[in-house]
Amino acid sequence: MAVGKEEAVEIVKPRTDKRDYRRIVLHNSLQALLISDPETDKCAACMEVGIGSFSDPEGLEGLAHFLEHMLFYASEKYPLEDSYSKYITEHGGSTNAFTASEHTNYYFDVNADCFEEALDRFAQFFIKPLMSPDATMREIKAVDSENQKNLLSDGWRMNQIVPGYVMWQDWVGSGAGLHAIMY
Repeated sequence: MAVGKEEAVEIVKPRTDKRDYRRIVLHNSLQALLISDPETDKCAACMEVGIGSFSDPEGLEGLAHFLEHMLFYASEKYPLEDSYSKYITEHGGSTNAFTASEHTNYYFDVNADCFEEALDRFAQFFIKPLMSPDATMREIKAVDSENQKNLLSDGWRMNQIVPGYVMWQDWVGSGAGLHAIMY
């Protein structure tokens, strides 16, 4: 894999897909798939991190999910809390994230003319995130609330069952376990 260069990789797509695709590898070894669609008025980006709930250390179950929540708050370059979400919403977009067993995915879409600033704001979460004590406590409570809701959901509990064994890992996290972050 060439670093900092475009690499010739065949991207398989349906014949009906008229979008242009290009894979690049940045100097920091980050791999990116660029997709161009002149038919749309929106731009989007996502970042997938190869860490999910299976990577949570014992005693800090839910840490990956908690960090998923925390990254959206603020960054050194954009320190105003929730300014990212506000910017995206004000410019016709949406944003979200999810934590799976082996990866966490962050994504957004926004009006095309606002993409460059939106991408910079998004990237700053991964470059220099800010995590204030107040935001940390609010998100511990939010994650715990989500966990409490999921405990009563048959659908959520079914997701923890894999044929042959039960996955006892607490994917969402609880306030009791995550409070260790603060102390």
